[in-house]
Order: sequence, then structure tokens, then C-alpha cells
Amino acid sequence: MSDAVIHNDRNEVTGHHGANVPEALHEPNAVSIPGVVKFFVWLSAAIVVAALSMWGLLHYFDARKAQEEPPPSPLATGPRLPPEPRLQGAPGSASSPSEDIRRFREREDQMLDSYGWIDRQNGVIRIPIEQAKRLILQKGLMVTPPKTPQGGAAQGEEKKR
Repeated sequence: MSDAVIHNDRNEVTGHHGANVPEALHEPNAVSIPGVVKFFVWLSAAIVVAALSMWGLLHYFDARKAQEEPPPSPLATGPRLPPEPRLQGAPGSASSPSEDIRRFREREDQMLDSYGWIDRQNGVIRIPIEQAKRLILQKGLMVTPPKTPQGGAAQGEEKKR
């Protein structure tokens, strides 16, 4: 084993050639608790000073900008709105997204639950969806036969022969 030499706070050298001596295996506390506390106190103070300085600087810039901003033109009439179409929630928007979806669903429900014309000239009407479901259950779906090309039926017959 090697010699254990330890310097403690009082600059005393301890250590013996033997490893069985308890003092040789003990390392003194090298961390200064008051020093660590002072460091964190000064660090906290520096952070507070920096934060207050930034807060004051931002308020100074806001006040300076307000002083330098030119007065509004006498021809300007209120805030200018963005051009159409306006996004929901943007300045000049008439309603909120929740109000828009509520109105949309009301219109959709009204269309699904009422009669109305789709194409008056051709006699195409809209019926309530529940009525349409009942009619489909009673009569079934109308299936149109697939259209065959003009020469398609004859060719099919020739291949079968």
C-alpha cells in the first residue's frame, strides 16, 4: 500500500504508513459551506438586478417609442381591416369559430330535415333524410344496368361459341 497523506483545514499533515489507522482513511471536508451560501446569495442578487434592469429598459423603450411615434393622419378613419376573406378571430371577423360551426350545423340539419328544390326545371327535389331511408328500405335502390359498347355483346357471344 502507498502512504496516505491528507491535508486538513489546519494545514496539518496526517497519515501513517499503516492502512489500519482510522485517521488515514478519513478525508476532511474540503467544501466551505459559508462560501457556497455566499455564492448562491450573490448569484440570486445578480439575477434579481439583471431582471429589474431588463424590466426598466423595456419600459424605457416603450415610453421612447410612444414619444417618437408620429400622430395619426387626419385622413385615417379608425383601424384598417384586412381584405376579405377574413380569418376567424382576426380583426373584423364577424364571429367566433364556435359560433360559425353552430350556424353551419344548423343549416346542414335544416337541409337534411326538410323538403326543397334542387333543380326546379328538371323536377329534382330534396326530401328529408329519414324519409329517404324509409323509401330505400321499401323500394330498394334503383340499379341501372351497365352500358355495353355497341360491338361488345356480339364479341362476347362469339367467344362463348
